[in-house]
This record gives sequence, C-alpha cells and structure tokens, in this order.
Amino acid sequence: MAETFDSILGSKDLDVVMVNLLADKFNALKEREGKPDVRENTRAIKRLFKEVPKIKEVLSANKVASIKIPELLDYVTLQIALPREEVEAAASGMFDRIGAPIENALAQAGLTADDIDLVELIGGGVRTPKVVEILEQKLPGKNMSVHLNGDEAMCFGSAFIASNSSSNFKVSQIFMTKNCKYSVKMKISPLDANETMSVEEQQ
Repeated sequence: MAETFDSILGSKDLDVVMVNLLADKFNALKEREGKPDVRENTRAIKRLFKEVPKIKEVLSANKVASIKIPELLDYVTLQIALPREEVEAAASGMFDRIGAPIENALAQAGLTADDIDLVELIGGGVRTPKVVEILEQKLPGKNMSVHLNGDEAMCFGSAFIASNSSSNFKVSQIFMTKNCKYSVKMKISPLDANETMSVEEQQ
C-alpha cells in the first residue's frame, strides 16, 4: 500500500484560476475601457467566487457554459460563453501536477499501472473531466469506477473518525488508524486588507 498527495492542490486553486479568467474577460469589455481592474473591487470579486462553483458544475457536463452576471460592477453585466477547453488551458499548470502523486504512489508500492485492477474515484475531482482524463492517461486501460458517492464517502469517513476521538459522541467503534504525513494548518485572510484583525482582536 502507498499514500501520496499534493497537499497544496485542490478545487479552490481551480476557483482562483476561473475567477482571474472571468476578471480578465470583464476588464476586456468595451464598457470597461480605461476603468480600474475589477479585482480592485472586493464585492465584485466575491460575486465571481460565488458564481464559479455553478459554472464548474455546468462545465462538468457541457463543453461550453453560458455566463451572465448582471451588473457585476459599475452597472456593467458580464455575459459571455466560456468554453471548457479555455478553462483547462488557463489551469494547465495546476492540471500538470495531478500525475505526480499517481507516479509516486506506484513507486512507493513497488507496482506499475499494469498491476492495478480497479480505480475507485471519490471526492469532487470526479466531476472535473480533465482530472478523469489525466487519470486515464496515467493508468491506461483501467476503468475509472464510481461505485460510491464520493462526497458522502469522504464526509462519513471523516465524521466517524472524528466521533471516535470525541467523548461527546457515542458510536460504534471504527477501528481505523490514520497517520497524517503532513501538518494541517489554516490561514484565513480577508479579501480587503483593511479588514484584517489584530492578534488581540482575534482572541
């Protein structure tokens, strides 16, 4: 068995790529000529981040997404057709990193792709066609199976492991040991630097 990962690569990285792509398209509109970058407006950027998950859902099943964000800024509406291939091109640097954990896992286990019989996909990546395509390239001839609800499987697993570590919940003991190979940290930064709280205010 083997376990590898890219600890700083996830769906939020794709969100950032798409927000920047949409921002560039909005800035390029004739109505925005000579005006400040939309990224300077916190409220507009928040709206783009809110819209991106919906756009990703459409692009997971369609090659083109029709986007309309009314009056995004200065009463100007962003209305465009966004091809999936354009998003994939913009996020190529991110997608290029997906193959490394697969290769590392096989190397750790002393296996080759020919030794793998079945691949079970879980998590949100299963809804990103480019991710599935890369997996199929790295593991040719293997069926990318989805027998489980990937989102539910991960949520239930996390919940059971957490409940076993808590004295507040009484559930059947799940005998599973998970030794995390990396530290988990969280840093929350406001979009507007002026809203930053001091250490004293956070306590």
